[in-house]
Amino acid sequence: MSGTTIPRAGLLGRDEDFASIGRAVTEAPARTRSRAWWIAFAGACGLLGVFAAALAWLLINGVGIWHNNNPVVWALDIVAYDWWIGIACGALLTSATLRLTGAAWRSGVDRIAETTAILAAAAAALYPIIHLGRPWVFYWTLPYPNTLALWPQFRSPLVWDAVDIISFLGVCLSLWYVGLLPDLASLRDRAFGAVLAEVEARGRSRRLTLLKAQAYGILALGWRGASTHWERWLMATRTLSGLALVLVVSLQTGASVMLAGTVLPGWHDTLLPVTFLAASLLSGVGVTAALCVLVRRALHLEALITERHLALMARLMLSLGLASAYCYATEIFSSLLHGDAYDRGVLVRRLSGSHAWAFWIIVVFALLPVQLFWFGAFRRSGLVVALVGVAAAIGSFGDHFMLLIVTLSHDFLPSSAHPYSMGAWGLATLAGSIGLFLALLLLGLRTLPMVSITETRRFAESHPDGQPSGERAPTPAETAEAPLWGVSAEFDDAGTLAAAVKAMRARDFGARIETYGPVPMRRAADALGRPAGILPLLALGAALMGGIAFMALCLYATGFDYVFDVGGRPRFSWQAFLVPSVSFGTLCGGLTALLALLFQNRLPRLNHPAFAIPGFSRASEDRFFLALEAAGPRFDPARIEQALARLPDGRPLMVRRVPL
Repeated sequence: MSGTTIPRAGLLGRDEDFASIGRAVTEAPARTRSRAWWIAFAGACGLLGVFAAALAWLLINGVGIWHNNNPVVWALDIVAYDWWIGIACGALLTSATLRLTGAAWRSGVDRIAETTAILAAAAAALYPIIHLGRPWVFYWTLPYPNTLALWPQFRSPLVWDAVDIISFLGVCLSLWYVGLLPDLASLRDRAFGAVLAEVEARGRSRRLTLLKAQAYGILALGWRGASTHWERWLMATRTLSGLALVLVVSLQTGASVMLAGTVLPGWHDTLLPVTFLAASLLSGVGVTAALCVLVRRALHLEALITERHLALMARLMLSLGLASAYCYATEIFSSLLHGDAYDRGVLVRRLSGSHAWAFWIIVVFALLPVQLFWFGAFRRSGLVVALVGVAAAIGSFGDHFMLLIVTLSHDFLPSSAHPYSMGAWGLATLAGSIGLFLALLLLGLRTLPMVSITETRRFAESHPDGQPSGERAPTPAETAEAPLWGVSAEFDDAGTLAAAVKAMRARDFGARIETYGPVPMRRAADALGRPAGILPLLALGAALMGGIAFMALCLYATGFDYVFDVGGRPRFSWQAFLVPSVSFGTLCGGLTALLALLFQNRLPRLNHPAFAIPGFSRASEDRFFLALEAAGPRFDPARIEQALARLPDGRPLMVRRVPL
């Protein structure tokens, strides 16, 4: 290999190249077919059974089985919901920040973080639904006038939760799927390669192999890795990451600002939004780090998720743990120094009351273990990183429990004090949601690439072997007699491809030039001179319009069409609608970015003449193709072939005529 560059130092095995990265990731699901996977899956399904039993009992008896009471109207259901949302927000914010900053170590982390965010959000989304009592009419919480011409109560947090969780899932799924699209094309090409191999060996392919190839083909939407595809893909991922960043900060700080705006002791603190955000980030990063260790070990991806990845995750956990410790200490000193008697009473109950275990869980599981990462040996230990990550998530649960339960169980009035204890059905529901998370995760390990092939390849160097792709060349009947789509040239290096594009564009061949490859080809795209489009502007415009439209809908419904206010609040209290408006705006922007990417790239398209280029399946693996498509009467394939053979910088491995 020709030298090791600094950006990939420690982030990728020294012998890894484009092809080996693709093999390592796409063949990883086969490594999960072990007894350990089946035991883990059986355990997760067992928890799902507990979840089903808890939901059935809930529907029979109502939410009273969770031991909710007055004043603790929000109990373990809301604690679990906020806990899952915190994990999801922390994981998504990690991925979005790494993508926006262009951090090199995102290669082994971003896909796992986005998967964590989706699964945690899915687990959280169940709580508002089952909390309704009649989950089959959950859509009544959505903003539409029903048959009685009644709007949902837009001042209700139930509507905010519905809008927020749908927006979160929409933006997160869009970012995850756009990032996954090129990897699905790699899986598609490998699956069709397996079909051809079976046909050649047995005369026909197995039905399962063919179905697998067709499924990946549909999911890949016809992605073929053209340079313009890649440029728009980069813009789409950055745009979606920016929207995800806004959404996460809005959700976490918005909810805590609403709590801090109340007069309840324990919540009425300006530092609460920062404390809330830091604790959520720590839990999300912790779960992501633990899953990185699991994926690394279970799928044998030590060369792609290296000790440096783990060390960087450990440093991030240490930073967030210190930030959380600072916030907790500030809250305590603030209450002691200038808090009133009620505020100090809440502090005493947090430290020594019946629910003091929640505070000490935060200290023991979230704040103390991360201090191990001051030492390099612990940062490089996968076991320690995983255990501390799981401990951080447990500590985060204690934080949400302490914040909600301890405050609600006793306010200013002695008559409002009422003890609360967790019930078995509430714990069973929580365990069942964890089972749902684990079951979906284990299925994902067996079906999808858990490490981004594209992002990892961007830090790898190809290993040119100087040989063409090896697939058969077109026969004379295909090229001499049949009408031509164009002429293709195969390269083993993106730099040589870019030089060829410059040389060919300098002359008029009556052809449209396009390039294809397994990673973004910035130099080739610059040589082609095609703008990537206005995708970010479209997404920004849609986000602004969506946010304004949702705010206008809330104001119209609550101020004119369905005035229903029992609290004596202002008729146009727009502040209450700010968070769901931002959430809905980011959803509109995210969906617009996804649709713009597909529309500008002319996707989905299940077939394209470029797929007829011999050996084109390696365009998703380790080869770069230059295609000169016939675009006029001046198109002369013989002249193009001569020009390709006389390129001043580099020669193509193979030049072929491509039939239409």
